Order: sequence, then C-alpha cells, then structure tokens
Amino acid sequence: MLEAIVKFIGKEMSKVLAIGDIHTKTWIIEKVSKVIGDYDSIVFCGDYADNFDASPQDTLKTWRILKDFQTKHQNKVNLVLSNHDYIYVYDTHSLQSGYNPITHVLIDAPENKNLREWLMSMPIVIEIDGVSYSHAGITNEWPGNQNVNGLWNDVSPIWARPNKGISYKAITQVFGHTPIDTCSEIQEHVWCIDTFSTMPDHSRIGDDSVLEVIDGRKFSKTYLKS
Repeated sequence: MLEAIVKFIGKEMSKVLAIGDIHTKTWIIEKVSKVIGDYDSIVFCGDYADNFDASPQDTLKTWRILKDFQTKHQNKVNLVLSNHDYIYVYDTHSLQSGYNPITHVLIDAPENKNLREWLMSMPIVIEIDGVSYSHAGITNEWPGNQNVNGLWNDVSPIWARPNKGISYKAITQVFGHTPIDTCSEIQEHVWCIDTFSTMPDHSRIGDDSVLEVIDGRKFSKTYLKS
C-alpha cells in the first residue's frame, strides 16, 4: 500500500537518530552535525518551515542548510515531507496556521527551482530496520492515497494527531507533529518525538530530547550535545 511513497533503507544492525520538528531552529542541525559520526542514519521528521515570528527568509535558509547537510551526508541524512513544507510545493485545498504567502512566492521563484524540487522529492515515510518514520504517523484510517486529497487531511502521515480520535497502525513507528514534553511511546511501539516546538511566546513545550533507535528494536531517549 505504501511502496509508492516510502523510502526503504535496508540496513541491518544499524543505529538511527530521529529528530523532531525543527521549525527554522537551525541550531538543531548544528548539534546533529556534531554527533553524525555516531550514527548510521539520521532521520528528520519534518516541519522544517515556519515558526511564530520566523520570516520567509528564515524558512528558506533552513531548507538550504538541510539540503546542503543531506548532500554532504547523502548516504546518512534522511528527511520526510510534512504539512508545513508540503503546503509550499503542492496546491492544497486549505491553509494552515503559520502559512506565509511570501514563502510560497519565494520557493516558486526560478532561482529556487532546485530547492523546490528537493522538497518535492522527499518521501512521506522512511522505513529503516522495520521502523517507519513519518511526520505525523501512519493511521489505520488512512487508505494510503498519496494525492493531495489523500494527504491533506486529519488521518494522513503529514497531519494525524493522537488527540483526534484516530488510531495508529500497529507497526513500529516514529513521528513528530504533535508537541510533547519528551520523546514518548504513546502506544505500544509507537513513538512521538516533537519535543522542540514552542509556544508563541517562545516558551518551551518539550525538553529537546531526540530518539535513538538501535537495530529497529531498542529505543531510548537522548539529548544532543551542546
């Protein structure tokens, strides 16, 4: 069902670091760069764009830094597409909080063609060692449709939330999207890791923890080095 939008990375006995929503906080990428040698794979779980008072230039800068980071470590750094990034490269039927029309104009500019294509090339789901990584989680209610109607709704892997009365598929999976105080197993084998998000006044919601996954079986919360 998911093969068309899933990137499969067949690694055995691997060590993965999963990172929650960034929202233009490029210091997170800097910290990840310091520990990248300790891992076989790095997975960023989406929402690279937008923050409460972030400018369109902040969003484009974040995308460029991530693109360069992935290019430098192309066999190691992986990113999934998410609602805050998807909206700028696809024609969605509704807007969302934080959307900035100037960002949309800028990403459509000819000089940003390669950046736009890079965003559009991102998978919705990445699977490593039998663990599925997405932005918002794979639900039982999502039929697997990968068009805009199938993805721009409350049950899709870029929009689902655990407090919306949906149920997550009984597979081992990791996602962000819903702010949480610390990386947590919210359902058996289902982890939420959106710990970097903040309130409009910049007060923290989470503890900036990230998730370490070893061999697809051992999950542990950790923190990036200062």
